[in-house]
This record gives sequence, structure tokens and C-alpha cells, in this order.
Amino acid sequence: MAAATWRISRRLLRAGLLLALLVWTLPAAGQASSGPAPSDPSADPAAVVRSGHARFTVLTPQLVRMEWAEDGVFEDRATLGVVNRRLPVPPFRVSREDGVLTILTDSLTLRYRGDGIFSRDNLSVSFRLNGASVDWHPGMKDKGNLMGTARTLDRCDGTPEHPARDFGKGVISRNGWTVVDESRRHLLVADDSDWGCWVEARDSSTRRKDLYIFAYGHDYKRAVADYIRIGGRIPLPPKFAFGYWWSRFWQYSDWEFLDLARTLRSLGIPADVMILDMDWHERYTLRKGKAVRDEAGQKVGWTGYTWQHELFPSPADFLEDLHALGFKSALNLHPASGITPLEDCYDDFIRDYTSRTSDYDGPPGYIREDGSKAPSFFRADQREWADAWFNSVLHPMERQGVDFWWLDWQQWKVSKYIPGLSNTFWLNHLFFNDKIRTSRGLGSRAPRPIIYHRWGGLGSHRYQVGFSGDIYDEWTALAYIPYFTATASNVGFGYWGHDIGGLRQWVPHHTDPELYTRWFQGAVFTPIFKTHWNKSEWTEKRIWMHPEHFAYMKEAIRLRYNLSPYIYNAAREAYDTGISMCRPMYYEHPEEELAYTMREQYYFGDDILAATICQPADTLTGLSQRTVWFPEGERWYSMSSGEMHSGSLDTLRFTIGENAWFVRAGAIIPMADEDLTSLQESSDVLRLFIAPGDGESRLDYYEDDGVSQAYPEQFARTLVSKTSDARSVRVEVGKRRGSYAGMSRHRTLQMTFEGVLPPESVRVNGREAPYSRHPKAGDLCWTYDGTALAWILYLPSMSASSKVVVEARYSDDSAAGRDVVFGKKGLIRRMMAFTPEVKKVYCQYDDPFQAQPQAFLKVAQCGSFITENPSRTLEYLCDIDVPAMLESISSNPSLPDSFKQKLAALSALR
Repeated sequence: MAAATWRISRRLLRAGLLLALLVWTLPAAGQASSGPAPSDPSADPAAVVRSGHARFTVLTPQLVRMEWAEDGVFEDRATLGVVNRRLPVPPFRVSREDGVLTILTDSLTLRYRGDGIFSRDNLSVSFRLNGASVDWHPGMKDKGNLMGTARTLDRCDGTPEHPARDFGKGVISRNGWTVVDESRRHLLVADDSDWGCWVEARDSSTRRKDLYIFAYGHDYKRAVADYIRIGGRIPLPPKFAFGYWWSRFWQYSDWEFLDLARTLRSLGIPADVMILDMDWHERYTLRKGKAVRDEAGQKVGWTGYTWQHELFPSPADFLEDLHALGFKSALNLHPASGITPLEDCYDDFIRDYTSRTSDYDGPPGYIREDGSKAPSFFRADQREWADAWFNSVLHPMERQGVDFWWLDWQQWKVSKYIPGLSNTFWLNHLFFNDKIRTSRGLGSRAPRPIIYHRWGGLGSHRYQVGFSGDIYDEWTALAYIPYFTATASNVGFGYWGHDIGGLRQWVPHHTDPELYTRWFQGAVFTPIFKTHWNKSEWTEKRIWMHPEHFAYMKEAIRLRYNLSPYIYNAAREAYDTGISMCRPMYYEHPEEELAYTMREQYYFGDDILAATICQPADTLTGLSQRTVWFPEGERWYSMSSGEMHSGSLDTLRFTIGENAWFVRAGAIIPMADEDLTSLQESSDVLRLFIAPGDGESRLDYYEDDGVSQAYPEQFARTLVSKTSDARSVRVEVGKRRGSYAGMSRHRTLQMTFEGVLPPESVRVNGREAPYSRHPKAGDLCWTYDGTALAWILYLPSMSASSKVVVEARYSDDSAAGRDVVFGKKGLIRRMMAFTPEVKKVYCQYDDPFQAQPQAFLKVAQCGSFITENPSRTLEYLCDIDVPAMLESISSNPSLPDSFKQKLAALSALR
């Protein structure tokens, strides 16, 4: 038996390099990544303990694989959810006494009695949680599981009546333990084909158990990270994936779609991806009502591979024109019908498929006795069918210019040929790995794979990006998105893409521009930023068709692009550590009850706290309410109001132009060039936003080519450090380390220090940087923005291999009065925005020649005065008198009460 097992292991080791195309393994916790290591599903023999029909593998001090096999044959091949068990062996002790096997690690004790199948009577794992002993045994309900994610948000509106369906469990639990059961999951069997492996069902002729116990207590991040170590890394998507995606279920023609692309460019709306929903292909007899069914039982025209030539006479030219405008393209695909005789590609596919195998459904050569052609039913889990499908159907369209596929599988969940195999999971696996196998030999030029599909179960994190389905356009649905997105990180599924604004409607109604705007603002802080909508005459998602809200939505898109370096940094961190960019609050505060109940906020990377505004504004004041929890020991700077928050549960109010996001005090946020319109553009501009806050902070800025599979080895980093107190700030930008193809040798830096008073002096590498009211490109100078209460340092282009040291000092008065700044940014900007209404009301109800009271002007014009004379900033800010402003207006009997109430509400930031 042991010899047979060893022969299997040796075969797997020989195939290990082939499995490397599927997954890269993470370094041990606390170690830096040094490039990809091939996965190996066979554990180190030193980690394995046998006891009769049971086998235990100590993977980490808190993670143990527990197997029981009736026939005594154990599985060393990869499963769908676990592809790597070759981890460094942790210290552990084994004892056997009175028929009890005991395994003791630094974190847990496992006991197994006898030789029977695992039960509450013979198997237990104990560990300590917050000083108390916790015991687990088979059969216990994991009621504290913090969940993972669901396949789809179809028909979800965020209410208890219509939540996400089939929500799967995560690898973390408030109980301190969770168990992952791979007993019935399919195997990924390594082979020497260009796929590297293929799926195979487990032997069901004998009883067996294959369990993994995660006994991490409340060390949630370590648990998730260690799951990714055994489940496979989270691949880094191409950089364009983090830009704005446009999509609509609409029967576009080539010129309409290109005109839409040109409109986005002409309006200065940054965008990267344009998707054609299913109407790109022939629909034949497809109708909304009683549609004709094909022999696979699907609606004729739901599946399609033949372009509608009336709308796209030359698909290749159309796609080339789209690329020329700077857009990546994707096509929607419903593959359930297989390949029918209606398709242009049918003959090529049948010829290709039948040349590979005689094991197919259908008559010989797919020609019936009456001479008619028979369809080839969907069978992607058969290697020969999949090879022919990609080779003769999909690859030709990719050569036309299709960049990636939106896989929209909505039909039967499991395979008709391999019992229990998830069609969703297997499609994800095939499409992602097809990009890898077909680019083998291209080296550093191999394009980075990306797909767009639904969650297929544990292990799906290896195939980004996720399409969450057709959610409803309701405020409750918007409120559900933060919880759903962050919770998916509990299984490493960190790249959900949602339909901004929702898609479905319970009752037909016109698009609510306020809801749409708030959805855009919240979506800035989600992994994928995509608009999608349907064919309803009621809905309108072109943001320029909502003139009163257009500027706010465009500003949200611009913010997304400004933050793209920060987002890309977080994506690389997910690859290196297994911790996704959207993180539940309990990752950092597991013992705080609010961390579990405040579900509409989460950490976005290391230094941003995002809180979606998910209720409509008060009709009188125009303000929306949002309660935000700021944990004890953390200080957060509000990017809308300029307030500093710490250790509190604050109810805040936001205008439609304000977004609820907060930067960690003192953090350094990398930002892009303000003129960037596509993440495919090359730019050597790096803006650094430095939030107010004393102490030390660091940023390890990450760069790569954004497009290739070379990123595990070919990348560059730049260490940025900041030290500050009341009197001074010092920022050091280190020399760039590493390299990648196409890397610019120069860099243009810009630094923004917000929420602080103007400096007394600024030096760059020992050289004095002068103040300039009108800075010019290429100058070394600084200026002050009175409406943002920020000073901005401009530097000329310089070698990225040179170090830059910025030192600024503040006067004694500025150091003593620096807290005066907090909250004034929001107040000044609100009064500026309210100015037209003030003038209108005074002209209508009072004296048109005295349209603004002096106390109001001191606030509304404060930013302008500061910009013109920064040295008097403290004086101007101290001169703001909100009570006097309100009194001057409330005491005027000519003015309407509603106007007075609105001004009072706008003046109170909370």
C-alpha cells in the first residue's frame, strides 16, 4: 500500500511544473514574496501522521488535514479547493497511548481514538480562544461562521426576503474554528497535456472523509492567508480591469457602439472596457415570450457564436476601431446549447471535434439519416470537446480582437457527464487557463489572463474576475453590496464586479439619478467598477443624460482613476498575502461587536475606510445620513469634510457631491495623473497624497507592465516614508528597486499635504522650494489650495533611480493652531456650493443689491482669500463664525424658514 502511494506521489511530483500554470503558492506567513513557486498537492512526508484508516497532515500550527479512507488509500492529488499541501512543516509532537493518537502543535491538540470513520466519539480538536478552551468534534454546527460568498446576486434586492441565494461558508468563524470539507470535491489530475491537468470525479465506491480544520481563533487574516497558501494564489488582473467598464443589454450596431465610445472620450470620462452583451450574435427566433427551444432544451439564439452581420459587417475592423479608441473589448457568452448547425463555425467545429475522438453524442459525423445536421451538445468537461471549442470557435474570434469573455452561465449547475462537477467552476478553470496555455513560449510578453464569470465554489479565487449577476436597483440592494463584497474576502474571492445602479426592477420606473450617483460613489471602492443596464425604456445609465447629477458621477469616475495606483498596490498585496482589498472590519477588530454589525463599511486596502451612503437625502436639506464606526486606536481623516475621527460611532451627513471615504491619519496614498483617461496609458506621474497625522508611515509603491504574466518576477517598488509632528514633516522617496518591460526611467512627483496649514519653508534635497501662486510644469515650487486646505509640492521630472527628500517646517503659530483646520474644508465647500441659492433667495425675498450677508461671505469666500494669501490662513480660519452667520440669516424675517433650516443643516457637518 505504501509503495503504491509513493509511486502516485512520484508521478505527481513529475507533473508539478504542469500544475504551476494553474496556481502559484504563497510564501510562509511573514515572509516576502520572491516570485512564484509551483504548487504541489503532495504534502511533505514529515507533516503526515498515519493511524490505521486515518491520515492527518499538519499543514500549519492551526491547520490540519484530516482524512479517513475505508480502503486505506489516501488522496495526494489536488482537489478543486486545495491545490498545494507542500508547506514548511511546523513543529509538532505525536504520541500514542491506550489506542489514542495525539497530535500537539503550538496552537492545537488533536486526538483520535481507534480506527473508525470520524465521529464525535473518536475525534476532537482543542485550542484556546481568548483564554478559554474550545473543543471541536465532527457533527458540530458552525453557527458562528462569517460566511464566504454566493454564486450570484440574481433577483437579490438586499432585503431578508430576497438575499443572495446559496451563500457558502468562509474559512473563518466567530467560534474560532471552521471545517472545509473536500470529501466530495473533484480532483485536478496532473497530466502532460498543454492543459496541465484535467478534472476527475472521486472514487465513490468506498467511504472516505477529507476535512481541513482551521483552528485560528480570531486571527482571521492569518486563516484566510493560509487558506490561500493551500488553495492557490489570487492572480493579479491586468491593470485595465480596475478602470471603468461600460456594458448594456442592447442591440448595438457597430457605429452606435463606436459613437458611444467616442462620446465617453469627448466628455472626458475615463474608461477602459466596453462589453457587448448577447446581441452581438445572431438570435434567430429568440423572443421575450414563447421562445422556440433547441434540442438542448435552451431558447434558440440564447447561445450564439455567429456575429449579426447586419449590425457588424466586419467584426475585426469594428474591434480594431474600438482598440484604437483605447478600449478593451469583451463579449457575453451563454454556452449552454453547445454548437448548433445554425452557427457559421459549426462545420469547422465538427471537423475538429470528430478528428479528436469518436466518443461523442450524436450520429456518425453528426449527420442524421435524413441528411440533416445534428447539434453537438455542450460538453466542456470532455477534453476533446473543449479543445475543439477553443480551437475552432473561440480562438478565431479572439484573433478578430475579442480581449476576454463574459461567461454568463445560467443553466444547469452541474455537469451531465461528470457527476457533481460545477459547470460554473469548470468554465472558470478552462477559460482562465486557456489564456495561460496558449501563451506558453511568449515569456514576458505572455498576456495576463482575465475572465468575467460567477463564483463556482471554493477555489474560484484562482480565476478572477467575478460577475455578481442581476441585482435590483433598490437602496436596500446598494446597502447589501458592501457586506457581500467584503465578506467574499473570507474565501479569497476578492474581485467581484457589480452592476452599478442595479439592473432589475420590481416595478418599471425611471432611473433614480440620486441612487445612481450614490452607487457610483460607493463603487469607487469596490474591486471592479462596471455599469450595466437592460433594455427597459425606463432606465438610463448614460451619466450625461442626468445633467443635474452628471458632474457628481463623473467626479466619482475621476476619483476611481486617481486612486488607481493605490488600488493596484492593494491588488498586488492580495497576490502576495492572500488578503483581498475589501476587508471586513472584524479582520482588525475581532473582539468588537460593532465590527460584525456595521456591515455597510469596510477597509479598502490598508489605509482607506469606505462607507457607502445607501439612503436617499432629506428633501428639505438635501443631506443623506450615514453612521460610521471609527474603531478605538485608529484616526481617520474625512475626505469630504476634512474632519478627523477617532474611537467613535458618528452619524454624519453628506451632500450629493460628497462621498463617505476616509484616509488613515498620516497615511501616504499613491495617486495617478489627474489627466489620465485610461489605465492602458503610460504615465510617469506619481502623485502622493499625505493625510494629516503625526508619526511615521510608509508606502511601498508597486509597479509592473500592467499586461503580462511576468509580474511575479518583473516588477518595481519604491519605498516612501514620512515622519511628521506639529512643527515639521519629512518625506523620503527612495530609489526605485527592480525593473519591468517598458518601464520609464524618469518620474514626475507631486505631493499633496492636506488638512494642514501652509508651511514656513520647504526644501527638496536641501534646496529651497519657493512658493508660487501659479505653478508651471517642470518648476520646483509649492502652492496652497484654500478650498482643500492643502499645500501641493511640484517637482520637475527626474530619474526614478534617485532619492528625493522633502523637508517642510511650520511656524510656532501654525503648530499651536493646526487643529483649527479640521472640518473647515467641508464647511467652506458647502457654503461655496450653496452660494447660488443664497443669492437667489436674497434676490427673491430681500434686497437684490445685498445678496450675501457678510458673515456668510467670510465662509464662502474663505478659500479664495486663503489661496491668494496663504500666510494669513490661520487668521482667516479663526475668523469664521458659524453662529454669527446663522444668526444673521435666521434673524431676517424676510427669508423663508426652509432656507434657514437648510443652511443650518449644511453648517453642521454631523
